[in-house]
Amino acid sequence: MRYAWTAFLLLTVGGGLAQDMLPITRVVLFRSGVGYIERTGHIQGEARLVLSMRESQMNDLLKSLVLVDFDGGQILPVQYTPRDPLSRTLSAFAVNLADNPNLATLLSRLRGATVALQVGEATLQGVVLSVEARQVPDDEVVVEQVFVNLMTSEGMRSVALPSVQSVRVLDERLQKELQDALATLGTALDTTRKTVELHFRGQGSRRVLVGYLTETPLWKMTYRLVLGADAPLLQGWAIVENTTDEDWREVRVELVSGRPVSFIQNLYEPLYLPRPRLPTSPETEPAAAPEAMLREELALKRAQGVERPSDPTGVPALTEADKALRESIIEMATGQERGALFDYRIEQPVTILRQQSAMLPVLNRAVQAETVSLYNPASHPRHPFFGVKLTNTTNLTLMEGPVTVYLNGSYGGDAQLPTLEPNGERVLTFALDLGVEITRDREAVTSRQVSVKIVNGVLEQRSLLRRENEYRIVSRDSKPRTLLLEQPFEGEWELAEPRNAERTARFYRFRIALEPNQTRTFKVVEQRVQQETLALLQTDEATLRLFLQNRQLSEPLRQALTTILSRRRTISELGAAIRQREAQIRAIADDQARIRENMKALDRTSELYRQYVQKLTAQEREIEETRRAIQRLSEQKAQAERELNEYVAGLNI
Repeated sequence: MRYAWTAFLLLTVGGGLAQDMLPITRVVLFRSGVGYIERTGHIQGEARLVLSMRESQMNDLLKSLVLVDFDGGQILPVQYTPRDPLSRTLSAFAVNLADNPNLATLLSRLRGATVALQVGEATLQGVVLSVEARQVPDDEVVVEQVFVNLMTSEGMRSVALPSVQSVRVLDERLQKELQDALATLGTALDTTRKTVELHFRGQGSRRVLVGYLTETPLWKMTYRLVLGADAPLLQGWAIVENTTDEDWREVRVELVSGRPVSFIQNLYEPLYLPRPRLPTSPETEPAAAPEAMLREELALKRAQGVERPSDPTGVPALTEADKALRESIIEMATGQERGALFDYRIEQPVTILRQQSAMLPVLNRAVQAETVSLYNPASHPRHPFFGVKLTNTTNLTLMEGPVTVYLNGSYGGDAQLPTLEPNGERVLTFALDLGVEITRDREAVTSRQVSVKIVNGVLEQRSLLRRENEYRIVSRDSKPRTLLLEQPFEGEWELAEPRNAERTARFYRFRIALEPNQTRTFKVVEQRVQQETLALLQTDEATLRLFLQNRQLSEPLRQALTTILSRRRTISELGAAIRQREAQIRAIADDQARIRENMKALDRTSELYRQYVQKLTAQEREIEETRRAIQRLSEQKAQAERELNEYVAGLNI
């Protein structure tokens, strides 16, 4: 067996008899917007197969085409006609139309060409000299107007471009260039079929395979869930659309879920790299090309087949390529085993005509399903929804899709199924249950102190918060039913009662058995521990006094807090005394400033001047005594603070 990947048309391939294209025998549809088309069949001798593709399909084909000759034949290079970029093609014409030029720009590009301008009833013939814009008066205003300047047999003529009714190029070569450029523009609008020639060389009848990717619509899944007296039945139908231009007749269809990486790369349109221009050197020795240019030139020559390896053993053998290909496929298969991809393989061949769609049955099995009523206040504040708790007892991964529920032989409602792995469970809701009414009577939060302690000057209090939600449930149905009640949970709250709750991603789910025509209450209790800390030296006295009112405090804690408050009160009193004496000094200083100002206007021998001197002397003695008092008080305050710090640091209650 030999394998080969696609190659660009670089060599001329010998012909062979053109045979009909192989039929499509296998189609694999992915959820990433692509489908794998596989053609298999027999060819005879040296054969040429022609694929007819849309231009939009060429990039995917060039990226993914795989050819296999199973019986010893040789696969030759693939031939196809590339499409040069339109802008590059148009720029090659004598008159460039790539940028959609206006008439003034077009005439400027025809400088030197002989043209005939129709102006009114006169025809003006001459060589285009230039095109210019001028400021001309128009009804007391000045406007800009474009003029074309011609060199005629009578001299130079200037014609306002708006007065030109038609332009005819008299140079036959330029006229043909314009027509060819316009024809190229028209050809670019053609997005019809493109041909790809596949060449096989060998002897006799051989089996071959042609496979490639192409863009396809996403396939979809829909389900029917039948609930009744018998075991629940789940049917799955895949919606497949054949948007190709060929019929799929008796093909094997595989539907793959998951999302393999898929992208489009422009391989069909030739790409040109800009090359640096080197100045011409007068020296006899040619200038050395940059190293990067040499590498690019060498790579281009190798791609064109100009330079071939002298040692053919340097090319990997087909057996090595076969091994690498199989290892890659094994890795993908391993991914499928890990659940990265899963597929539905349709056992019977399928026929879907071109541009037609089909619904393919992929699942028809009994499953485990329990009818329930699901209440979630975020979905509806008063009534639960009819639902079914579905367990995937099949060996298939059920892809997401709508589910139509048939209940007791009649339409029950619609639900949405997320992707469900084997043995996974989901609750699907499909109708509002008006027979059950639920109200949440209250949400109460209480607090109970658990412990209080003082460690390293920090008071730590732990309290147990208890949050209760009480639901009142009224069932007006004459039949018993199972209610699933969902309540959101927060990570810091723990469920206290009831203990037998199911956890989903965001909710607690409680199973409640409802008797016919029953009214009952259901209580959900959550709790969490709250911890508060108080730095005893930084917390204000009002907070400490409020905390001291807690009757649950132990006697050692109460005595410690009382001592701390007493000592802090002493420190506060000392601070107040210091501030009082400092204020007294400031008042004396202000009075002294007043006296000194008055003394400036008095005679030093006057009686009043002598009285002022005596008063200043007395005030200075008072200031000195007050400062000594402040010093004593500050020492007492510092001592009291040290003693308080030592007392608090030594507490461990």
